[in-house]
Amino acid sequence: MRRIAMLLLAGWWVAGCTTSEVVVAHSVPLTKATTVTPEADLLDVAVKVFDSGVPDGVVDKDVLESLIREGTFVQIRRSEALYMAVVLRNTLQKSGNWGAVWVTPKDSTVADLTVTAKILHSDGDTVHLRVSAKDSTGRVWIDDDYKMETAAGAFNRQRYPDLDPYQDVFNEIANDLAAARDQLSAAQRAEVRNVAGMRYAADLSPDAFAGYVADDGRGRYELKRLPAADDPMFDRTRRVRQRERVFLDTLDQHYEQFYNEASKPYNSWREYAREESLEIQDLTKAARWRTGMGVATIVASIVYGSNNNSSFSDRVVRDAMMYIGMDMIRTSQVRKQEKKVHTDTLDELSSSFDKEVEPMVVSVQGTEHRLTGTADAQYQEWRDLLRQIFVNESGFVPEDVTISTEPEPEKPVELPPVPE
Repeated sequence: MRRIAMLLLAGWWVAGCTTSEVVVAHSVPLTKATTVTPEADLLDVAVKVFDSGVPDGVVDKDVLESLIREGTFVQIRRSEALYMAVVLRNTLQKSGNWGAVWVTPKDSTVADLTVTAKILHSDGDTVHLRVSAKDSTGRVWIDDDYKMETAAGAFNRQRYPDLDPYQDVFNEIANDLAAARDQLSAAQRAEVRNVAGMRYAADLSPDAFAGYVADDGRGRYELKRLPAADDPMFDRTRRVRQRERVFLDTLDQHYEQFYNEASKPYNSWREYAREESLEIQDLTKAARWRTGMGVATIVASIVYGSNNNSSFSDRVVRDAMMYIGMDMIRTSQVRKQEKKVHTDTLDELSSSFDKEVEPMVVSVQGTEHRLTGTADAQYQEWRDLLRQIFVNESGFVPEDVTISTEPEPEKPVELPPVPE
């Protein structure tokens, strides 16, 4: 029993646990194009705004508290869904393997390939995504989980000014997409482009383009035939599609602006969140260790005292064990409170990221249309407007179309005080 008591006393001086860290930053290189591909042979990519993994709208209090306990902060996660989509778009553009790459608020056949992703976890230390990519024929290119742990050095902006701390996971996604594309023949890539164009035309005018693409009912599309090269109706659909591309270019500027404005605070939040995540893990382990050791020490002191004579040395050992046991339980509670403080601090940081798209003004042959609301709402309103023009004008889409962001109102001028 004396030996056990000595071991428990010695354990008081031992640290509970330590957390291992990733030490290598940015270990996944981006696969870049080694040859120049004609623009007509490049596939266009739509990166849909990521699924945040948290409920939309107002979140119930119980659900919100549950998410916070898991380390998920709703406002941060919703902003991450947009921010990460822009990072993936930038990564694909840097690779030089693709044509146009846009961030889109919803699905659209304007692109040849659509990438979707859901954020399963993100706390600055670990990121976990579920990513899927399908081309216009319904062929699945990738459908897999991507996960990585960040190294402290990844947050060194002086050394890595152009690399996101999560860059390895985005490089891995981009590399897998490039590998999937390389597995397709030139004829298959051409079919992807043709099917995308015909599906878009069928969306605009189902009656005119029925039968050009066959849907097998399971999400796969097969090209049956193409319209004549000089088909005026198909030419109009291509012009509508081009107008949508212009809109996506304009919307992309908004996403880029959000990305630029959010980069500094978001990177700071992630770096701090990473430290907090590691600290919380250590505190949790240490708190459990201290509580368990404290209870064990108190029990051992009682047993030790009841099984030994009341000599001075025995009483010293017994009292010391009792004191240490109580101290371990007390400090475990303190550490739990520290953990709560860290978690509450992260929650407070989530309030500065929510942002709405500025209204856009679309001018069609001198007639202005004001698009308002979220990016999703403006995009849908613009697509509805294009289809209305297509129908009302028998498929004619005016060439005189301009899109601009509504300027912010000027700040009021402060007049000097009136002298008394």
